[in-house]
Amino acid sequence: MDYTFTIFTPCYNGEKTIKRVFDSVLAQTYDKWEWIIINDGSTDNSEMVINRMLNNIISDKKCRITFISQANKGKHVAWNKAVEMAKGDFFLSADCDDSFKSNTLEYFNKKANELCQKDFLHSHFSGINVCCYRPKTNERVGDAYPIDGLVSDNIELAYRYKINGEHWGIVRTDILKQIKFPELTGHFYNESYLWFTIAKQYKVICFNEMLRSYFFEQQSLVNNKNYKLDYDRAVMELSFNWWRVKEIGNLIWRYSKVDYFKAFIMVGKCITKVVLAKVKR
Repeated sequence: MDYTFTIFTPCYNGEKTIKRVFDSVLAQTYDKWEWIIINDGSTDNSEMVINRMLNNIISDKKCRITFISQANKGKHVAWNKAVEMAKGDFFLSADCDDSFKSNTLEYFNKKANELCQKDFLHSHFSGINVCCYRPKTNERVGDAYPIDGLVSDNIELAYRYKINGEHWGIVRTDILKQIKFPELTGHFYNESYLWFTIAKQYKVICFNEMLRSYFFEQQSLVNNKNYKLDYDRAVMELSFNWWRVKEIGNLIWRYSKVDYFKAFIMVGKCITKVVLAKVKR
């Protein structure tokens, strides 16, 4: 079976890196894909750069690319919009500073077919996880899975197997259309909320194939630890950490008593941050 893939790229000030994703998508050896790019209120020349690259595409691939610009609302809002638009069987998020191998979709399609034949891709499975690597050294980024083909979920991976660091993968689009990010306008919502929510109902199949290059952008929002104490961000962090204790605390307890207590401590720290941010506001 030829599965179809929706690739989603959120872009915020990615004019210097967006070419990586363009090159990666257009180089794919498997062509059953669509690509949704959402420019999330970039303040640089991202929109101009993207339009210029789109205009330079002369193949039939251009008609499979949708480009949207919106006011800055955060990756989680752009994600929800892309999921609503998505027509692929599987959803693959590729940020504006990402790069991935030309056989990525071919690999995912092959694995999905193998798993389908083994009756793995039924209603209880959400998708396929793989690994990332450093482009200059080809070294793995993040922990390897204990075995190839491990059947698990993102809660068990985090708290039982202690799998940390960058990983990547495809998710069934029909599941994402039912489970979406809460929308806190103007801020990135912790992505773990989505993965942990899915993990409460579905399993994921993990392979140690390294498909995505990991680039560390010092100035990116994720890596910039010097952001000001912001009330809305503090509330967002408190909301996620309280949700984690309340909704999956029993699973964390099952896998790791230490992590369970750490989760409670984090809630306390977040409450302190909210109070301090409120006073400073």
